Amino acid sequence: MVLGNSKYAADMIPEDALRLKVLRSSMPHAIIKKVHVPKRTRRIKAFVTAKGIPGINVSSCIIPDRPLLAKDKVRCMADILGVAAAEDIDAATDFIDSIEVQYEALPILTNPFESMKNDTVKIHEDGNVARYLKLRKGDVERGFQQADVVVSETYSTQFQEAAFLEPEAGFAVPASHGSVTIVGSMQNPFYVRSAVARILGVHEDKVRVIQAFTGGAFGAKSDEVAMDIAGLTALVALRTRRPAALVYSREESMILHSKRHPFTMKHKTGVTKAGKLTAAEIELVADTGAYASNGPLVLLRALFHATGPYVVPNVKTDAYCVYTNNTTAGSLRGFGGPQAHFAAECQMDILAEKLGLDPIDFRLKNILRPGTATATGQILDSSVGLEECIAKVRDASEWNRKRSVWKEDCGRMRRGIGIALLYHGNSIGPEGVDRSSASITIDRRGHVTLRIGLAEYGTGARSGLAQIAAEILGVALSQITLEIPDTLTSPDSGGTFASRTVVMGGNAMKKAATVLRDKLRQAAAEFLQCDPSMVEIREGIARCYGGSPREIAFRDLVKSCLRKGITLSETAEFTAAGVSFDENTSQGTPYLQYTFGAVVAEVEVDTFLGTVTPLKLTTAYDVGKAVNPLSLEGQVEGGAAQALGYALMEELVQKDGIVVNPSMGDYYVPTSLDVPEIESFMVERPGALGPYGAKSMGEPPIDAPAPALINAIAHAVGVRIKSLPATAEKIISALEQAKS
Repeated sequence: MVLGNSKYAADMIPEDALRLKVLRSSMPHAIIKKVHVPKRTRRIKAFVTAKGIPGINVSSCIIPDRPLLAKDKVRCMADILGVAAAEDIDAATDFIDSIEVQYEALPILTNPFESMKNDTVKIHEDGNVARYLKLRKGDVERGFQQADVVVSETYSTQFQEAAFLEPEAGFAVPASHGSVTIVGSMQNPFYVRSAVARILGVHEDKVRVIQAFTGGAFGAKSDEVAMDIAGLTALVALRTRRPAALVYSREESMILHSKRHPFTMKHKTGVTKAGKLTAAEIELVADTGAYASNGPLVLLRALFHATGPYVVPNVKTDAYCVYTNNTTAGSLRGFGGPQAHFAAECQMDILAEKLGLDPIDFRLKNILRPGTATATGQILDSSVGLEECIAKVRDASEWNRKRSVWKEDCGRMRRGIGIALLYHGNSIGPEGVDRSSASITIDRRGHVTLRIGLAEYGTGARSGLAQIAAEILGVALSQITLEIPDTLTSPDSGGTFASRTVVMGGNAMKKAATVLRDKLRQAAAEFLQCDPSMVEIREGIARCYGGSPREIAFRDLVKSCLRKGITLSETAEFTAAGVSFDENTSQGTPYLQYTFGAVVAEVEVDTFLGTVTPLKLTTAYDVGKAVNPLSLEGQVEGGAAQALGYALMEELVQKDGIVVNPSMGDYYVPTSLDVPEIESFMVERPGALGPYGAKSMGEPPIDAPAPALINAIAHAVGVRIKSLPATAEKIISALEQAKS
């Protein structure tokens, strides 16, 4: 990818492919009265609407509430009414622009609290609350009676755009007997295959899906947009018997794919004078936009993590996933974690200040340790490295000195230092049965081919799979090829989300590699005349330690096995142990292991302009086992940069259901000049789920930097921003209010 040799979906489009353009709604909420379609010219080969869908007109993740093509009603301006196919994109665009749609406008709901209260305007027939969840632990009323200090605050977060480098793209090629092959930019090829089969009304065997190199995804390409691209191109390809391609512009991409959910979070927390938490009462309200997407699952993860990584004996949390006429919110890196941790960590700092305690000392009185219970009542095992993470960032950042010295600064430019902690449940947990499959084949040359359905989109996680196979088989990485996901040749490994590639895919790959290694050991033992348990394969050579001094090269060993008819191809499946929790109380074990971490942020704030300059981030994560330390460091730095944008500058603005800034010229993301020095530490407390004890690390690095930055700003200037992003305008306004 770095060398520019990779072929992305838009680079692979067949020359004879028809180009597609979608007709989007021009209203955020309306009844479709009539669609006036002009007479088609020779350049226009097809125009497909909902009437032309042979199967089920649904493109959704959890709740079947979203049509691929809107038929009677539009609920947001991301709704697609039809798709035109032409010989070139200009002709398709001109045709779409000439279509007139008559609407009957409906009331627009863009505030989730108004949407929850509105009984007359229903975005969906079943009402405006897509999902309600709750958590109950202990006796909250009694907990607050035991408290000496009670703090009530409200926090809010914004729509955040995925802002990946490559907008969505894909194409479909028709085959014989109604079959179709789809190539696209996506995260979950097997999910896409299932969705397209439903849309076409055919068996899944008729649909082949290949993941092209994908230029970033962050979760947004695991939701409906990949299904849309594949479904629309497949419909046109089968109708016209020609390849069909759809490539979104940046504006289309930013409007059509899912965003990070805006949350409003009300926290009431009780604490004793000694600094021990007694109770927490929390309300979470998430704006999921016009369709649920993965909102119910985002809300579920936020519910479990809402108290932060702390021991709270009494908890009451109510959570609502609410429909509005904004564009859809769904999967985005962290999946409810960034929102939950922002509120929890700001609340911890406020409590520490009320008690006159250092923020770290206060946290240490309450953090999760081995043997303690989470908000769901789960007793944690020994794999809890949070305290060590805190110690590392405290020492490396010179917390004690800077916290004291910088507090005395009263000039225009003021410095501050803040901390935030995190814990992140690994893999999908309560979101479904968690299984993965992987296959390995060794050919006559001794070359190893790995196949798995988990996608690569810039995380580098799949490289860990090759490392695991190389370690077990005793060969060099140069002897291994990891094929791209293809539903025809790759085993179904579940979705590429929830940072599960190394944890789940790694276990499946380890299992398959172990079976092959044992076959090779058995064959080598016969040649070396020793017991198989004494055979070790390292650096492409099989040797028998403690026995014969003879050795055999890996390639020769493979050839010998194949001559004897020993099959050197293995497919293995790994299924995680089931999780359990009570849906009425959310008490139980929602995740089998957790990643823990601590982040210290240092900032400089210009009190005249309100601008914030991040100076340094010091991070420490309990990674379980660092399978690929360099890749982990990249995830830490990438997550920190994305979180920095979340904290200080990024916001996809929607007004009356219209996206105001759907371009990278108006949506601000951090550049290399904005990212400060990042010093990272890895703590290894092996977990029970991942291979070699590895823990998930794709998502956790985005959870804590934002609240750490906000806490640092509060330390610097004495005012707290409770609504992200912390723009210069908000900081100046808060400073002026503090003066008055």
